[in-house]
Amino acid sequence: MPLKEEFNEFSPDRDQLRIECIMTRLRKVPEGEAVATYIRENNVRIDLTDNPVHLAASSLIINGIRDGIWDYEKPVIFLKRGLNDDNLLQAIVHEVGHINQHLSKVGNPDRILSETETILFYRAAEADAQALATEVTWALKQAGDAKPWNETCKVGYGDICAVYEKTVTSAPESIADGRAKRAAFDAWFDNPARVAGYNDSTVNDMIPWLTKMRGVFQNSNMQEKPLDEGWVQKLDGIGPKSYLLDPAARNLLTDDFYRGNMASRKADFANDNRKPATPAANPPRQSGPA
Repeated sequence: MPLKEEFNEFSPDRDQLRIECIMTRLRKVPEGEAVATYIRENNVRIDLTDNPVHLAASSLIINGIRDGIWDYEKPVIFLKRGLNDDNLLQAIVHEVGHINQHLSKVGNPDRILSETETILFYRAAEADAQALATEVTWALKQAGDAKPWNETCKVGYGDICAVYEKTVTSAPESIADGRAKRAAFDAWFDNPARVAGYNDSTVNDMIPWLTKMRGVFQNSNMQEKPLDEGWVQKLDGIGPKSYLLDPAARNLLTDDFYRGNMASRKADFANDNRKPATPAANPPRQSGPA
């Protein structure tokens, strides 16, 4: 009788097998194939750990900043090992969105921002990453693998999923022209508890770090200025198709829908993987002193 190799429940081999199975599932649709390919081509490591700081997070090493351009290496996604595979899949897609933001030079600001501009910056980064997760898990659902979509709905994004599905159902072409993804992006902002909770994490975690780095920024020729259309275009440009530049949609820079409720307060994120986590898993681990 052939021998059967037994894996310890939390062995590295078992972790790798789980990740490989998730990559195989992603490759079943073009949207997921793009994520799996990005992970491979950018050498993104995925680590499953028992007690991470957040259930899902991403990190990079900062090598330096020159003329407002951040230089990164060694992107890693950290995930709680105890999450089921469907939850891991949707979380991986979300965190790949953040890794892509950083490696595309829009994951950290290329300018010195005020507190309100910083809050808007990280709100947009989070909404962009979740819009990607919504788009990919919907495509998998349509291909017969609905569990990641269902898991996305359960972990705190049911409202975003509902808006996306309603948009696609009423206008199937909205997937191709970017309107469905924009609807998911906007739905992120349309939840007061989510917005307030994310304000809190930004104010507590990111603004102190950015303040500490202010001297480094100035020495790297970063200027004090607000977010502008160039920044919106760069954020929009990191994906395979445009979805933030529709002139008929709300203006991300000026509409109160995106800038409203800048107050910080705790919110109940009991079912959210990030609860909320530090925005975009920032600051990335640094290779040297700040």
